[in-house]
Amino acid sequence: MKLNISGLFKKDENTASNKNKTVVFYGMPAHTKDSMEKYISIAGEPVAFTGSSEEVEKYKNKLYLGKYKVYSLNEILKMYPENEIWVTYKRANATAKTLLKKYSPEKIHFFEADLEYKKSCDFMGHFIDYRVDNFSPCCVGKKAIEKTKGSVAERIAHWEKYVKKLEEDIKNGVPNVCDGCKHLKEGFYRKNIKLDYICFATNHPGDVCNLRCSYCFVQNRFENFKKNQEGLTTYETIKQLSEMPEYNNSNITIELSNGELCANKHCNEIFDILLKMKWKARFVTNMTIYNEKFAEFLKTGRTVNVLTSLDSGTPETFKKIKQVDCLNKVVENLKKYPLEKANLRLKYIFLEGINDNEKDVMGFYNIVKDVNCKVIMISSDRCKPLTPKMRDLVVELVKKAKKDGIRVSKSAYLSRQDDKFIDNLVSEETKENEKQTDNSICKVINVDGKKITLDADLLKDNAKYVIILGENSNITINGNICINSDK
Repeated sequence: MKLNISGLFKKDENTASNKNKTVVFYGMPAHTKDSMEKYISIAGEPVAFTGSSEEVEKYKNKLYLGKYKVYSLNEILKMYPENEIWVTYKRANATAKTLLKKYSPEKIHFFEADLEYKKSCDFMGHFIDYRVDNFSPCCVGKKAIEKTKGSVAERIAHWEKYVKKLEEDIKNGVPNVCDGCKHLKEGFYRKNIKLDYICFATNHPGDVCNLRCSYCFVQNRFENFKKNQEGLTTYETIKQLSEMPEYNNSNITIELSNGELCANKHCNEIFDILLKMKWKARFVTNMTIYNEKFAEFLKTGRTVNVLTSLDSGTPETFKKIKQVDCLNKVVENLKKYPLEKANLRLKYIFLEGINDNEKDVMGFYNIVKDVNCKVIMISSDRCKPLTPKMRDLVVELVKKAKKDGIRVSKSAYLSRQDDKFIDNLVSEETKENEKQTDNSICKVINVDGKKITLDADLLKDNAKYVIILGENSNITINGNICINSDK
């Protein structure tokens, strides 16, 4: 006997009569339990929960808070296509981007996150690229550079005034320095201006680097600072910031990507401050030097991520690009440092005629797996378009990464076309993965002789399942169904 089985689920009558009030909560962080009464008073009783893949998997066969069923976002959309979604996370920038792929902006709401839908970018209103005599509200804008002076406190006040005016100009359509930037787009961004990310991405007096990468555009600055030591060093700037009580909190992130920190003569003093403060930190390091205090900070769990640009998969190419033969030392340190909580990212900058070959790209990928890195970053040399050959290699990288559960991210230094190309490539791989998952979503949960029980909680609305049974067999479905025989 051949049966087509369509799962038909009964919905709550109030929900069915007013679909606009169908509410789903996204996210199950620890604070949700104590906040449910407040959340329900704001949004209404949720019909279900969804969240990250880890959260959904955790509650696959049990109720959240002993009451609510948990489904993947794709399942939610099929079961409740008109739902309003409320996010419980306190920081939800990445979640907002994910949801915008599935929902219109007016259907997405936030209980805790300070976000609103507007034209802006991921840097605006909370990020400063801090420099010797100027600052930028982002790390990629060539025109958004403002001269400044004074103490660290005075410079931050200057930044706040500048960004407030810039946001008003963008909102009102007034010509401004952000016009034409590929990062300026509609989306969910911070409502309020509040500095929480201080980036040291260009050089200060005393900064050094022990490599000479062929694509480096700041080598002249290193040389100039050897001659001219005017201005605060990175250490002196961080010391001033640490003496401002309002900035001693865990919402502050310090990025150190100006030269090689572990080669800086003030390296240990800087790590002493980082260990003392509540800040999070992000490091861009070449991993050629092992430092005990760096290792100590990595153990705190306050590292946002560590980025190391390998750009090669063989010692020969590494030496050609970096001017130093030490790829094996880098790999050794990547294994030696306690990076389990550090969100390691390994970067590959494509350079035409140098590392755009299968041997280096696959060698790079083997290192990624060898050091247990979970994120790889793809880049070009300062927005130079990827060649067809490079794109073919990127395709292979993405395919291998998806198969091994490694995430692919993009550098800000990609052309618009390559940015979109990688987005589409990653999206296609994700869709294929979801398709494969959907094929096995309806599973047998009990087999007793000739009696088969299916997990009806996993059956999709209006989905058809074909089951072949022998003569005199029985089938039990845990739910409401409609059975149509082909015969």
